[in-house]
Amino acid sequence: MKISKKITAFLVLAALSMSFICCASSNVGGATQGSGKDSGGEKDTSGDAAFNYKMIDFTPDSDHVRLLGRSIFTSGMVFMGYSSTGVEFNISAKKLSVNMIGDSTARGSDNGSAARIVAFINGERKLDQMLVNPMQEFVIFEGADVVEGVVQILKVSECSSSLAGIESICVDEEGTISATNPRDLKIEFIGDSITCGYGVDDPIKENHFRTSTEDNTKTYAYKTAAALNADYSMVSISGWGIISGYTGNGVKNEGSQLPKVYDKLGFTWGSSLGKTRPANIDWDFSVFQPDLVVINLGTNDASYTKGKADRIQEYTDAYVEFLRDVRSKNADAYIICCLGMMGQDLYPAVEKAVSSYKAENGDERICALKFDNQSFSDGIAADWHPSEKTHTKAAAKLTAKVKEVLEK
Repeated sequence: MKISKKITAFLVLAALSMSFICCASSNVGGATQGSGKDSGGEKDTSGDAAFNYKMIDFTPDSDHVRLLGRSIFTSGMVFMGYSSTGVEFNISAKKLSVNMIGDSTARGSDNGSAARIVAFINGERKLDQMLVNPMQEFVIFEGADVVEGVVQILKVSECSSSLAGIESICVDEEGTISATNPRDLKIEFIGDSITCGYGVDDPIKENHFRTSTEDNTKTYAYKTAAALNADYSMVSISGWGIISGYTGNGVKNEGSQLPKVYDKLGFTWGSSLGKTRPANIDWDFSVFQPDLVVINLGTNDASYTKGKADRIQEYTDAYVEFLRDVRSKNADAYIICCLGMMGQDLYPAVEKAVSSYKAENGDERICALKFDNQSFSDGIAADWHPSEKTHTKAAAKLTAKVKEVLEK
């Protein structure tokens, strides 16, 4: 699990001499570039920042932040791949900024694949920007008064398109940050574009994919975790399924079978952070042992099965096999198998897979849940994906089911 120690040099070369001054901007919520970069520690921003703060760099290690989702701290940075990976920490400061590293999609402008970065303070969105430069600073807040609370810095677009890294977190010299405590409940979500939040910020169904309109925090998954005050892990890739990814010609798309990468840090179609791709890194399941696992896969498989009995049986059999794998890695979790927001053709097969698995293993800590199909009255997002209103309704249904099974 190694990333080249020369990653910063690599990225600077990729930027063709682009560089920046750490923690020196006063453009709240924006990205800045400058003419140099300090190596860390205290920085004098006199003449640059509106309040002339001296700034302190914090390495985003376990002493200062808590990792969210399948993110890891390696080579002095937080590596962010899957949706809503990032960090959480307590803060007391007058100014907060974060220095981030972009991957090979960060080429100076938003090309539709760059990572989307958001920051929340006490649940309120304070930053929403695209990571379009190999090295980029985001100022989250700056003012005369001390801000106290809990900060989350998240990559809300999906792993397959782009990656991001947090290199340092900066506050004024009197400010402090510290890692938050883990929540009592932990949920892992396994899914496809629906779980990623594909197009949720684009209300025009004829429009197509862009990371700038994708936001996992507006999905049924994130909303359910928030409603239950749970920590989460998102394992989702747009277009992927159990036996086949989306196919427009009826030919099985075997290259997009999510079970094949379930034990990896993530997956990208081509982007990398330095020389590292998350599909080359094994995920340590001991890091996050969920109380619940929610699986929402089958929408893309339906483009292949097309009502054909033999293909539906193949999907059912593969689903059972995946359940065995999920159980082997999450021994104590209750498993909820969902489907239905973008079509319910394969939901009977999901129920059959759950029944077959239970009969085979005597495992009663599993059930199926049918989501309501999206409706035009709730809006349809890009490429016919669920709107936030549809996600909100699904979250309410899933939250109620989680509360029910936790009482057993």
